[in-house]
Amino acid sequence: MIGVDRWEVLERIGAYAAGELSGDEARETERLILENREARRLAASYVRMMALLGAIGQEEIEAPEAVVNRAIRRAYVSAFFRQTEGLFGDIGRAYLDAFVYYLGLRGGDEVHGRVQQA
Repeated sequence: MIGVDRWEVLERIGAYAAGELSGDEARETERLILENREARRLAASYVRMMALLGAIGQEEIEAPEAVVNRAIRRAYVSAFFRQTEGLFGDIGRAYLDAFVYYLGLRGGDEVHGRVQQA
């Protein structure tokens, strides 16, 4: 993105972030944002700027659907990895307890810190 084309791209991304584009023009801009790292940074900057303007009392602005969908996908992936980490941690502890019991380093009643009283 250099020269005059750069200004066109800046205007187009700004219009996209403001929800002013529709149809083919919006799809072309989405494709540009997805394929070009600098365009993604510009789009993110526009979205942050619009959010700040909304926070200081300007007219309420909605984030583009693509941005909202990406944030939702990232939240789902993050939650999945947290749950997976917990599951594997629990499985690992169970196998470790079984291995310690098998080696005779701890009695069966002492597994997980439980001691049976007579």
